[in-house]
Amino acid sequence: MAPTAPRDRPLEVLIVHSEPEARREIRTCLAEPGIACREAACGAECLRMAQQEPPDLLILDPNLPDQSGLGVCRLIRETPRLQRVPILFVSGQASEIDRVLAFESGADDFLPRPFYAAELRARVDAVIRGFRGRPERTPRHARALIRIDGRAGRASVGGERVNLTRKELELLAELMSQAGRVVRRRQLIERIWGGAAPRSERAIDAHVKSIRRKLGAASGCIETVRGVGYRFVERPDADPLGPSQGGATNS
Repeated sequence: MAPTAPRDRPLEVLIVHSEPEARREIRTCLAEPGIACREAACGAECLRMAQQEPPDLLILDPNLPDQSGLGVCRLIRETPRLQRVPILFVSGQASEIDRVLAFESGADDFLPRPFYAAELRARVDAVIRGFRGRPERTPRHARALIRIDGRAGRASVGGERVNLTRKELELLAELMSQAGRVVRRRQLIERIWGGAAPRSERAIDAHVKSIRRKLGAASGCIETVRGVGYRFVERPDADPLGPSQGGATNS
């Protein structure tokens, strides 16, 4: 896995795991030119090292000896200097609830152990690629391609107006405001419907399907995280003037 863009310094990865063998395994998988790894064995050490020198990527175990890795993830997301550090959870516990809790705490991806070296490198590359060059809230590409005029209640793709319903517009705006973060269906219901759930959480899927269809070439900006919810991502290869591309997999 080569870095996805030219860099004047190595890609710095902070590996946080209580087991030395697990840290060694991850470090070995990432042993390539252009990648520099640091290691921490507990949450406190992780937070101290990250504060001193924010990493380009944090690989985190949910089960740390001094505190929950989920709690460490939340603390990082609440720390202004660190809140945009991409976080990849690597864990031997990979049930649906483990994944949901990881994404809820602010994780960007989740990789179960055991894994292949190529799989870890691909996940790291994807997470870094998704973050590189992205502003605080709305992705650079999305800002240029998809625009929302909240005051006028309109959305446009590539300068062309998109006829979204009021709820579709609110849903798209919410996903864009959380760009790069996974938003659960229940969270969307609470934020868009005020907790008054539609007939089922699957109603969210129907709204997203409709939004994707109307976005056309920009439909890939809404990504499905199976069993969890949705994430608004940067799609630099989308062409607003080209043919419509299939969006992320619907769940």
